[in-house]
Amino acid sequence: MNQVLERLAMEGGVASTVQLQLAGVSLSAIGRAIRSGEILRLRSGWVGLPDGPPEVLRAVRVGGRLSCLSVLRHERLWCARDDRLHVRVANRATHLAAPHDRRVPLGDPERWGVVVHRSRRAYGLDEPVGPVDTLEWALLHSIACQSKADAIVTLDSALNKNRISLTDLAFLLGELPPSYQRYLDLVDGTSQSGLETKARLGLHRYNIPYRTQVPISGAGRVDLLVGDRLVVELDGREFHSTNTAYDEDRRRDLALLEQGYLVVRLTYDQVMTEWGRVIALIRALVAREEHRWSPRHRRAGLAGPAASAISP
Repeated sequence: MNQVLERLAMEGGVASTVQLQLAGVSLSAIGRAIRSGEILRLRSGWVGLPDGPPEVLRAVRVGGRLSCLSVLRHERLWCARDDRLHVRVANRATHLAAPHDRRVPLGDPERWGVVVHRSRRAYGLDEPVGPVDTLEWALLHSIACQSKADAIVTLDSALNKNRISLTDLAFLLGELPPSYQRYLDLVDGTSQSGLETKARLGLHRYNIPYRTQVPISGAGRVDLLVGDRLVVELDGREFHSTNTAYDEDRRRDLALLEQGYLVVRLTYDQVMTEWGRVIALIRALVAREEHRWSPRHRRAGLAGPAASAISP
């Protein structure tokens, strides 16, 4: 493998000619590799291996860096479902190109399945050297790119996986218009999944008291506890689809029912597409005070010490 190919491989398959020169690769060697077809000229000052990461190659051809949801998916953070290519370009960038051919003007980005993000100002963030945005840059643009609920899902996921601190998140939100800064009051780093965040925000909207990840004897931590005894469990597709997981979920349900808890177990689709029906049920249970321990429960010896739920 010649020096150009070796260095490009070390850089992940895509790099600027400046990066390559700083690593000791000459411009003449880069030019020869382009003419021979060993590497691709993606745009002025940027080259890549023909078998480099497809999304990165396309983003650089457009005229920017891979960013926003396209980065978050690779980082395995919860975010909105969107298969389009998200590219961050300079705020005043012109002459953007189609992702498949640098000689074709971009025109309407939607035609090519591209979302162009004009770069926001972020005085505390350094520009990445390579063709892929850092997590902080990707998060910054994803907050405004997604719906409020999906943005909170993403931020919860980043906090839960220790990819960002509350302090750094406050800084990022401070770079956005004031309306986004209120998101800081809605995030919860204990949230274990996007489903949990969606359900939590759905309860918050109606001022229904809840706690997250509450430990209960014999059952472990439950996803959401509404009031004193209404347990809401969320069955995501990733962790609840095996026979072993199914059996464990039912064991936990039985242990909760033995102690007097009321269990509502929801599937992915029920949270994502039938939430109106779900919240109507939960509001009805709360209106009937079924989320609280009653004197009848206490006489039966079912209710433990009443624990005050944290109102949203």
